[in-house]
Amino acid sequence: MRSFPSALPAHLYRCLSCGQEGLSLPPAREPGFAVDRVYCSRCGQVYPILPSGAVDFLATSPALSLTPAQAIAHLPGFAWGYDRLWRPWALSLLSGESFGSEREGQLLAELVGEADPVLDLGTAGGYWSRLLLARDPQRTVIGLDNAAGVLAEAAQQAQPQWQHYSLVRARAEQLPLASGAFGAVISGATLNEVPLDPCLEEVARILRPGGILVSMHSQPVQGWGQVVQRWLETTGLRFFSADELRQHLEAAGLQLERYLSFGWVAFVQAVRR
Repeated sequence: MRSFPSALPAHLYRCLSCGQEGLSLPPAREPGFAVDRVYCSRCGQVYPILPSGAVDFLATSPALSLTPAQAIAHLPGFAWGYDRLWRPWALSLLSGESFGSEREGQLLAELVGEADPVLDLGTAGGYWSRLLLARDPQRTVIGLDNAAGVLAEAAQQAQPQWQHYSLVRARAEQLPLASGAFGAVISGATLNEVPLDPCLEEVARILRPGGILVSMHSQPVQGWGQVVQRWLETTGLRFFSADELRQHLEAAGLQLERYLSFGWVAFVQAVRR
């Protein structure tokens, strides 16, 4: 039963079985009827809605194959601790300078501009979605992650006035979203964890021409940090320089526009050609 406060943007969904773009909601049978699924009118595939309100596009898929780094997000208690104990202080620790949520939110808003709708790719507990929606509550934002627990945390922290905010459970390399439908994709601390080329190809597919990708991720560093990063690579994380990222972006049809470096952290803006 759906408990999330906003309406589902079914017109932005894409069926993973047949590729139909624009899915359907069951007709309301009575006042207060709770939507519990979306479905494809072409092939009949049904995608259930989790108690958090997230549409589950992985419900009928094989079990996820996760790296150790990805599996952490599926552990009990991760979502609560990540958003409250780590995320508010992470950029200050990794950049070596004062970088609180207000500064991060301002930079995110600057890089995203007025783009709409927005996909928050690898949303975890919805931290970046909340930074955007706090400034523009009417913006359409879809938070996507493959872990049901973090999506439940995102739903719990959502505000009733965010009527165009919704959640989706899916893979970054197989987005259940319509082609050319999005003005921006934002990705906070996600590109290091996912298969980069398939993910960027999907990002480019759903962005309209001129659409924006904004990413914050860890970049290669020297000294003791390099030793730490080499160990982290054994868990499935990958770190890439500005030149390496530019090559991957260009291969997907995205053009690097801005690259801002803060210690371990890079903020990137790229545009769909």
